[in-house]
Amino acid sequence: MTSKADDKVEIIVKVESKDTSSKVILIMLIIVLVGLVIAVMMQGGPDGLLSGNDQSGVGNCGDGIDNDNGGQADRDDPDCYKNPEIWEGYDSSRSEANRDNDPPGGRP
Repeated sequence: MTSKADDKVEIIVKVESKDTSSKVILIMLIIVLVGLVIAVMMQGGPDGLLSGNDQSGVGNCGDGIDNDNGGQADRDDPDCYKNPEIWEGYDSSRSEANRDNDPPGGRP
């Protein structure tokens, strides 16, 4: 066998993937992440999502915490009374839901 000075060896490596499952998984992952971002933004951002003020109907007037962040907790919050105008009918199973009605000094 004789070699010439201008002989060259050329190696071509061609990789092709016909597997589309990885593309489908990537698209599904992107859709899920976008959905999570939208859900977090609808809850008022990360602070709103993690604050625990979900007001799901579970009473929180007996926990000693200002759950509506209005300045007053439980017995000093009008939300915990059946008749808040005259502070009558305290009920620990009610929920603090309206932060705008908490009096600055608490119950008069």
